[in-house]
Amino acid sequence: MLMKYLTQYLAKHATHYITCCIAGMGILVGCTKDVEYTVDNEGTIYMAQAYENKAAVILYAIDSVQDINFGASYGGLNYPSADIPVTFEVDKSLISTYNEQHGTHFISFPESAYTISGLNSSIRSGKVDSDPLKIAVSANELELGQGYMLPIKLTAAGSSTIDSSLSIAYFRIDSLVRRERDVTQLATLSVSNENNGGSGAAEGSPKLVDGDLDTKYLTQTYASGMWFRLKFASPHVLGAYTFTSGNDADARDPKTWRLEASNDGNTWTTLDTRTDESFTARTLTRRFEFENTEAYTYYRIVLLENNGDSLFQMSEWRLIEYY
Repeated sequence: MLMKYLTQYLAKHATHYITCCIAGMGILVGCTKDVEYTVDNEGTIYMAQAYENKAAVILYAIDSVQDINFGASYGGLNYPSADIPVTFEVDKSLISTYNEQHGTHFISFPESAYTISGLNSSIRSGKVDSDPLKIAVSANELELGQGYMLPIKLTAAGSSTIDSSLSIAYFRIDSLVRRERDVTQLATLSVSNENNGGSGAAEGSPKLVDGDLDTKYLTQTYASGMWFRLKFASPHVLGAYTFTSGNDADARDPKTWRLEASNDGNTWTTLDTRTDESFTARTLTRRFEFENTEAYTYYRIVLLENNGDSLFQMSEWRLIEYY
């Protein structure tokens, strides 16, 4: 179906000729003739967004309003000779049927989360697509991790025929996407327990945040309550961090810890606590997310337990900021 419409679209936007050549008496004569093409869906009206995956939407977890456009298109190789009015409707009753057929769990966009610019438009004479309509979505009204759907159905197209197989666009998001950036490089590292060879050693503390998974920080003086921290020049609102396990000896891995934050380096607020965690492979990166809306200058990990060794090691610690 998709290839059929793509082929028709390309044909509509190209000029077609049959060229013939007649040779005789050493003279070459060229002639051209326009070719009339017809297709079985000539003049039918459909929604381009009804193609599979065309209505899968990416929305970001940000405060600003994000737009989703929709409309109708004219099928075949020609163009309409007069304006074609098109009408749409929102049909949320279609969601349950979609879920049953696809094994999904979408719910309707909350009424407070969107507005629609209109449900009526026109495919103008000599044009392929209708004037676009717009769904304006406020992502801050949606929950992270929840899938949402808004079915839009083409219900009328003047006296033209609607392609029933392409008349419904199931606008859907699997989950909000958080825009993020790694801000580790903007901070300065310090640790309570350094490598015996000092920070400049092959496994000194700077290896913890050097961005290289093939290096690691190791201290031979592990003790419960030891910490490592990053200090920013200005406060940042962080929402996640990652740990990457060392290259050997899983008994040295972190097991139980706290993430704390501060603006003066003295008074600390606990943002995240993890207990009995494990790393099932070497140089394995795990991500930990937490709820936080406050900006802090200092972030530190207080290590409460490793897996039983007298040493502690980690390949990488990264801090993530949403924006």
